[in-house]
Amino acid sequence: MARDPELASYLSEPFPNDLDDVVGTRQILVARRDEEIAKRVESPDGPRWWDEVIAGPDGTSLTLRIYVDDAEPGPHGALLFLHGGAFVFGDLESEHNRCCHLATRSGCVVVSVDYRLAPENPFPAALDDATTALGWLFEHADTLSVDPARVGIGGASAGGTVATVTALRARDEDRPRLRAIFLIYPATDDRASEGSIEQHERSEPWDGERTRKMWPLYLSTPAGKESRYASPMRSDDLSGLPVTYVLVAEEDPLRDEALHFALRLLNAGVSVDLRLIAGTYHGFDVVAPGARLSEFALDEQRKFIVRELGTDEGR
Repeated sequence: MARDPELASYLSEPFPNDLDDVVGTRQILVARRDEEIAKRVESPDGPRWWDEVIAGPDGTSLTLRIYVDDAEPGPHGALLFLHGGAFVFGDLESEHNRCCHLATRSGCVVVSVDYRLAPENPFPAALDDATTALGWLFEHADTLSVDPARVGIGGASAGGTVATVTALRARDEDRPRLRAIFLIYPATDDRASEGSIEQHERSEPWDGERTRKMWPLYLSTPAGKESRYASPMRSDDLSGLPVTYVLVAEEDPLRDEALHFALRLLNAGVSVDLRLIAGTYHGFDVVAPGARLSEFALDEQRKFIVRELGTDEGR
């Protein structure tokens, strides 16, 4: 196995995700975020977007970012999306470009969730926030011109964890049925014991060592250590979930657990759209957005969204 040379060229320096210094890393990421926002040029062909503050669990507030392409007629499908960041980093800006891409000409409204982060807010805070946001989306389907029969949930990396366990909880609690699950190089197993973890013990921008460190930060409470919703692979029953898209990066410590999870879904009777992209690393389409393989992957992701959640004309 070898990394794609173009993708490798984007890793000239260590990526800021030091789990031994969460506060310091956040400061670096915020500075980078602000620089990117200052340089941002919104595409005239892109979606309209705005932030909405709603009531969160236990008296908190929760911010959502909503992306709507007004050029597409309603009713729309909808995707609730959870950003990555090892459960401790990230915000609404982390996946802004991806959400814009997925919403553009897809016939799908995208709702990004600024869920609470560990270690200050460990499990089940992110799960509760995602559950609240999903409920809000169904409750406001008419206002957003969303077809409730075409609502999906997704996320990248740690956000893929939160998305999947939110879908499992929705199934178990007999909430409105989801149309699809959309997972981008997801973290699926808090045991962090698959072969690719050791194979990529030390690497950029993510590795096995960081993977093992992130889970205790997220699952620091007794509830987190015991709950079947702590990570997707803890669930004994994956049946009844909707069609699931799983994108896997070849040079990723999370590769094997994502593949194992996809196989478990198939064995549980769940339809799976599995994409393993050679030469890629964890987070490649965010770290290297202009690279050839990143653009290919983003287009593949959008095609799934159009197919499963888009307008009748687009599907």
